Amino acid sequence: MDQANSLVANPSTEALNNQNQQPSTTSASIAGASSGTLLVLLASNLPDNYPLKSWLVIIAPSVSIAFSLIWKFLIREKNAYYKRKRVVKFKKLLRKKIEEALSDGLISSDEAATLRRKMIEIELQSIDNLANKIKNIEFEE
Repeated sequence: MDQANSLVANPSTEALNNQNQQPSTTSASIAGASSGTLLVLLASNLPDNYPLKSWLVIIAPSVSIAFSLIWKFLIREKNAYYKRKRVVKFKKLLRKKIEEALSDGLISSDEAATLRRKMIEIELQSIDNLANKIKNIEFEE
């Protein structure tokens, strides 16, 4: 199937493309810096003889980096999820519109054949998407 002429976006390819693109680092940087700063502030408010005070200050940069990475991952997954939902929504709408046009009987037989071909193309593309998802799963041995 020609990807340039396809009717429905390929969610599996789109999700892979999104994984290669970095989400905005501003929100991740803010989240990471805030978590590290919060940890240091918490440690500074503890009494000096508290045994974990120095450890909290020491691990604050690592917590900041880890939190930034987790934030980026969550944002990337959220974006991919909503893009997949939009593809499914528009696919259902397109299928409904084609079925309505076919059942109305107001279109010519050539146009009806074209619409049937488009409906078949949508289904074939869905099957291709599922096959690509299965291919992209890596099994541990």
